[in-house]
Amino acid sequence: MVWWPRRTGNVLNPSGRQNPSIKGKTGQQAPEGETMEATIYRRHQKDCRSEDRYDPRCGCPLWFQFNWKGESGQFDSRKLKHGQNKWSSELTSMSKAQAAWKKLSEDLDALLEGKPVRNTIGVETAIQKWLEFREQHGKGNTKADLMGRKLIDWCAENSVMLVTQITTEKAINFRMSLPFRTGDSSSLSVHWAVINQFFNWCEGMGYIEKNPCPNPKLMPQFRIEFDKKEVEPPTSKEVERVLLTATAEVRLLLELMRWSGMALVDAQQFDQYTWEGSVIRGNRQKTKERFRVRLPQHLAESLKALGKFGGTYREWRERCYKVFRQAKVKMTPHGFRHFRISEWLSQGVAPHDVADMVGTSEKEIKRTYAHWIKEREDRLDEVQRQAWIKQGLDANGNSREAIQ
Repeated sequence: MVWWPRRTGNVLNPSGRQNPSIKGKTGQQAPEGETMEATIYRRHQKDCRSEDRYDPRCGCPLWFQFNWKGESGQFDSRKLKHGQNKWSSELTSMSKAQAAWKKLSEDLDALLEGKPVRNTIGVETAIQKWLEFREQHGKGNTKADLMGRKLIDWCAENSVMLVTQITTEKAINFRMSLPFRTGDSSSLSVHWAVINQFFNWCEGMGYIEKNPCPNPKLMPQFRIEFDKKEVEPPTSKEVERVLLTATAEVRLLLELMRWSGMALVDAQQFDQYTWEGSVIRGNRQKTKERFRVRLPQHLAESLKALGKFGGTYREWRERCYKVFRQAKVKMTPHGFRHFRISEWLSQGVAPHDVADMVGTSEKEIKRTYAHWIKEREDRLDEVQRQAWIKQGLDANGNSREAIQ
């Protein structure tokens, strides 16, 4: 929260103050109108060979050191003490840190003079609060954490410290910097939706007046267009080759995904779910939808003996890709989910049963895997046979006269 001090004798007259410098190695004069004095210096890391606090080429973090003449309080979720303060700029470039200090000092000057200051909050602080909020409300943070870190890094590279500094132009520039595919993939659309959720949360919290991301319904030129490819699961031979290549716990994880249809984020945290013999049940990490699936008995016993997969999602994801490369199979961990679902459907298992087993909706199963549903194909074949018969043909579409 932003703290507004009472107007006391500590409030200075801007017109009567000198124009001190932003102190760096070169001692440049601050731009006209700058009023608060600060020293921008480096805190060297252990492996840094430089001893110069103002080294322009060093990549160590830059900090602001300044004197606050108002009362102690809090600003932008940071402690603001009467007297000397040392704040991290969260930057390593001296020029970017100077630009960031200029903006910060303007806000601090307004605060000191008793002027209204917007409810400012740093980008990194807002991301942390958002992730905590999501976790408290039982929402998965895998993509939220990924996109939060990408936004923090982009803001640091572009001298953006506060959430209020992110304009529509900056938001679109950030979107253009993302590595996710579009055109034939929903990847960019899915990840951008997460950023939209963050800015909607910031708007609800009062940190910004309006979500800077353009509404594609009102401005269709900003819509992310893509043609979603038909799901192509790996072949049974490819799955078998991957499992034969994997060893130890990695193989156990891959087998769990192969037989359960779980996504990697769910399989990696299987210890959070409930066992009923060889049946495992719980709620998916991403959607919180319930699932219930029976595993081969030997696999269930091995998982129970293991207890849990130690490590992070990212570590296990990389281990999976390492096995794929070794097996010379082009697939993703999610390919096991596609494989198992399409396998069930092609064996004639009803879509609503598959949906219950993997924790999704029947509508989603029919939309994504329509071409794998045996029940649907059998029904279409029968419709075609009946149509031929009504046309005077036999069930195979042949002319009855030709047969005679």
